[in-house]
Amino acid sequence: MVRVPRLVFSGLDVGRIRFAIMPFQEVLKAARGLGLRHPPPGLAGWRHSVRPLLPAAARPVLALCGAHPRHLPDFLTPQPPARPWSFEDELSAALDDPAAPVMADTVAFADVLRSTVPVVDDLIQHPDEGRRILERSFVALHRAVLAADWPRMQAQLAADVSYRARLAARHGVAAMLDTLCPQFVRWRYPYLEFAGPPAADHALDGRGLVLVPSMFLTDGVHRQLNDRQQPMLFYPARTAAEFWRDGARFAGPDGRLAGPLGVHRAVLLRTLAARPGLGTGEVAAALGVAPSTASAHVARLRRDGLVMTVRSARNARHELTPLGWQLLDANIA
Repeated sequence: MVRVPRLVFSGLDVGRIRFAIMPFQEVLKAARGLGLRHPPPGLAGWRHSVRPLLPAAARPVLALCGAHPRHLPDFLTPQPPARPWSFEDELSAALDDPAAPVMADTVAFADVLRSTVPVVDDLIQHPDEGRRILERSFVALHRAVLAADWPRMQAQLAADVSYRARLAARHGVAAMLDTLCPQFVRWRYPYLEFAGPPAADHALDGRGLVLVPSMFLTDGVHRQLNDRQQPMLFYPARTAAEFWRDGARFAGPDGRLAGPLGVHRAVLLRTLAARPGLGTGEVAAALGVAPSTASAHVARLRRDGLVMTVRSARNARHELTPLGWQLLDANIA
């Protein structure tokens, strides 16, 4: 029976849920945001700011990732290991593995396209050269628009994973899944339903699930389901909307955080370390400033990847990201 797409869990699958941060997949999602005719929600300003930075070498990746709003060849999403991955490690796993079924995955991708894409034809007709073209293109795109700003984005993703791990530890895995991404995902054991075209149920069959937060995925969830990998579900990080709403811009070619913190922002970091989850009014009272000034300080720290803000109804609560904790631990603040 064809219905809303669902993953079917067993008790064993629930115990095999894990998280991963995948930097190369963020480049894929960024390329998708640049390549699609209409930008995903929240990314219009970012697209406008980075388009002048795009080198010609990035065009094959933009064409590939913009060819279909939901699909890419599966070989571009390798199985994440238990250890953290760098962009280079993940890129190598995707494009340098001789066992990867590049031909079969690319042909399957070509079948869902309405028109041909030159880089797809290259992958089918000349797989080795097609891989090298993509590798050079991914590296060029990464260097141009993502590498400098990656520390801030990684801090947001790490904060997302940390929050969900704490939630699962305190309230159980069901509570974590139930709040994963309410606008796109719904948990009703044994089913995890998610937004997407109608599809038959997909049983996890004891393989568990890898949950991957994304800063660039703002318009839904993406799945990676095949017989050779642990299933993966990519979802919007809980701070992604705030990150883009703040008008985040890349930090510049050196990737450093912009300027010293200043006294009020240093005090704000220490305050949130001692009292996580404060609202803006409470922050203002703690700092002895007007709410508008407190909101501006929070926004600046959020843009720098030091603070995350979570909204529920009309309330906004602020807490430190892992990068914020690192700054305090090193006595930088």
